[in-house]
Amino acid sequence: MAFFSDQKSVMKRIPVLAAGALLVVAATSFASPWWTLHSLRTAAARHDGGAVAAQVDFPALRTSAKEQMQASLKRDMGNANGGNPFAAVGTSLAMALVNPLIDAVVTPAGVAAMVEHGKVSIGKAQPEPEAAEPAPARDKPHYALHYRGWDRFAVTADDGGSFVFRRAGLWSWKLAGIELPRN
Repeated sequence: MAFFSDQKSVMKRIPVLAAGALLVVAATSFASPWWTLHSLRTAAARHDGGAVAAQVDFPALRTSAKEQMQASLKRDMGNANGGNPFAAVGTSLAMALVNPLIDAVVTPAGVAAMVEHGKVSIGKAQPEPEAAEPAPARDKPHYALHYRGWDRFAVTADDGGSFVFRRAGLWSWKLAGIELPRN
């Protein structure tokens, strides 16, 4: 008779245990983007190219960066055209330079530099500090993280640009795109 009373007790606990396990899986899956961002920032700060590369989908990131740069160039060249007959040649030349530039910049070291400095920029020269001025102390960049659906989240950097991550498993994410800041 004692066997049946223990079995009933266990049967009552199964739904509670299952609900608890489901809650843990859901909570850890929901929190996984923050862990991914922390891991990427830590790898970038250590200058660990291998750890950075493990968290990036480079073909998708390069495609995203090329699309962003081409759109930015078209917008900038279209505004600066002003009836200049050589503008089309300049635009064609600039477009031809986008692919090699992106291939050279979107590397583990390039991604680590963007993450470490909090600046989503490709091929834009940063102003040099004046020699007489001491270099300002670099603060740790601040990021705003927000979901864009079940399989995507974006991390907006200090400069207004965003890193876009795509789900690569229940708890895994890969950096798969960027959104350049609007100027």
